Amino acid sequence: MRELIRCARALVGGDERNDYAFVVEDGVIVSAGTYGAIAPHARDCEARAFPADRLVVPGFVNGHSHAYQILLRGWGDDLPFATWRSDALYKVVPALTPDDVYWTFAAAFSEMLAAGITTVAEFFYLNGAGNERAEAAIAAARETGIRLVFARTWMDADYAPSAFRETVDQAASRTAELATRYPDANVCVAPHSLHAASHEMIRAAAAFARRHDTLLHIHVAEAAYEGEETLAKHGATPIALLDRLGALDERTVAIHAIHVTDDEKRLLAERGARVVHNPMTNQYLGDGTCDVVGLRALGVRVGLGTDADVKPSIIDEMRAAALLQKLRAADGAAFAARDAFALGTSLGAQTLGVAAGDLTAGNAADFVVLGAGGIDPWSPAVNALVYRAQDAWVQATFVGGKRVYFGEPSAIARKAREEVASIARRLI
Repeated sequence: MRELIRCARALVGGDERNDYAFVVEDGVIVSAGTYGAIAPHARDCEARAFPADRLVVPGFVNGHSHAYQILLRGWGDDLPFATWRSDALYKVVPALTPDDVYWTFAAAFSEMLAAGITTVAEFFYLNGAGNERAEAAIAAARETGIRLVFARTWMDADYAPSAFRETVDQAASRTAELATRYPDANVCVAPHSLHAASHEMIRAAAAFARRHDTLLHIHVAEAAYEGEETLAKHGATPIALLDRLGALDERTVAIHAIHVTDDEKRLLAERGARVVHNPMTNQYLGDGTCDVVGLRALGVRVGLGTDADVKPSIIDEMRAAALLQKLRAADGAAFAARDAFALGTSLGAQTLGVAAGDLTAGNAADFVVLGAGGIDPWSPAVNALVYRAQDAWVQATFVGGKRVYFGEPSAIARKAREEVASIARRLI
């Protein structure tokens, strides 16, 4: 079916456009422009229109998530990282059954859709016993309607729970099987980190990514101790060590990249690597602030992620990204609303290798309808969105042209909340 979407107000490339229209066919925007230019060529289309009290924007892109961590919020707050990991994360997540995973992910993904997130890269640990839990997460994405990039973790550190650990051969064969069975899940490889995946495993993951033409997601330089540790043990800082292991190239998605030297920033740029910045979680865990301004100046693609999912909101992440960069530079002009908006939409999509993030031809028809009542008449819409918007402004969310959020919780979202409450009572 072909559908013509007419928007009295829309954000396209960060600019507000009036009486803008686009045609959706098979979930993709096939033409876009002013309504006057598009309408004569779309007479055979079904039509949908949004009036001037609505603002239509590209769907938000969540470049890094651990959905099961919604179970940690509240009681797992305000802890040092090592305690948070051992007494919260490792207490709950390894105990999740496949059914628990399904309902927890359905709840988290429903929250994301209600916040206008249309694509999520899910960094998934629970692979030690095989793919059953991963399949439950993929099923939750399918049934809620969110677009999924499934970053399947490889992990073999002795200190990690057995529910997370695999051999290199197990990780490779199971990842390949998952990618074959679920092509719509955009399965990619994700060696956990330089401390939780052996060098052998990281090298193998990089070879897998090249062989299967996937991206490689990895936590790197999140905390200061990591750089001190790699320098002491291997004579190299984290980004340089990734390069030495053959795991730093145009496929690499470096998660966090906070504690990096200027030389490492240049190396990220030279290798064509991408970065996902997680400003809310970085504050929550006290990790520090990524130098987004410096990385962008070098041409590095940077997206945003909700990571710990204390509150899965890219609107909040965009605001935090802008404010933290201003604070880091002690300059209110260091990072503009348009820059932050790009991180949460078009640049975020580029970082994940997904054709989405803008309301232009060739992109997935992923878009969000916001109530425009909170936008002052004198304010640029993009500024209002980044600095003033709330998730409650989201009135509808569309993925591939299909409406998947209607302004109130869906039946699956309501059921998921009930199930997650039961899971929490059992495990916490």
